[in-house]
Amino acid sequence: MPLTPDSLPDWQTFEAAYAIEETWFKLASASLAVLGASPFKDQAFSAFAFNAVSFPSLSLSFDTDPDNRARGDYPPDWSNECMEVDVPEIGQLWEEEHATIEGALIELIDAADDDLLDAIEEGYLHSLRKTMVRLETSHAFEQIRTCAPFWTVVTQIDADTDEEERLLDQVRLAALTSHA
Repeated sequence: MPLTPDSLPDWQTFEAAYAIEETWFKLASASLAVLGASPFKDQAFSAFAFNAVSFPSLSLSFDTDPDNRARGDYPPDWSNECMEVDVPEIGQLWEEEHATIEGALIELIDAADDDLLDAIEEGYLHSLRKTMVRLETSHAFEQIRTCAPFWTVVTQIDADTDEEERLLDQVRLAALTSHA
C-alpha cells in the first residue's frame, strides 16, 4: 500500500510494525557467529560499527588496529568497512532478512517531508544504538576474537565521533537504569 503524507507513521510506529530492532539484533548476532567461524576466526578485532554509510544503507564495519584510538585515528579507517562483502554469507543473511525492512524504509523516506525525514533518521540511528547496547549486554561479541579495549560505535559519513559516542553512552546509561 503506497504511503501518502497523511498515512506516514512516526519512527516508533514504523519500528514496531517491522520489528526493526529485533531483526537487527538477530541479524547482527548471527553475523558475529558467521564471522567467528569464517576465515577471519583467528583475527582479533578492535572495533565494530553499525556504519550507516548512506541512509538507509547499513554496513557492518570492523577494525583490526587496536592503536587507532590511542593515535587519535578515529573514526578508524575500517580495515573491513563492509564485512558483509568480505564474508559473503553475512551479506546473504542481511540481504534475505533485511530486504522487506529496507524496502519499506526507502518508501517511507521517499514520502517524507524534511521534518519527518530528520525524525526518521534520528529514530533510525537511535534504534541502531539500542541494538548495539543490546549486543554488548548480551555478550554477542564473544563470538569473535576481540582486543581490549573493544570499541563499538554507530556512525555515519562525516559524523562527529565524539557526539556519536556521547549518544551511544546515553543509550547505555538508559539501559542500565531501566534494569536497575
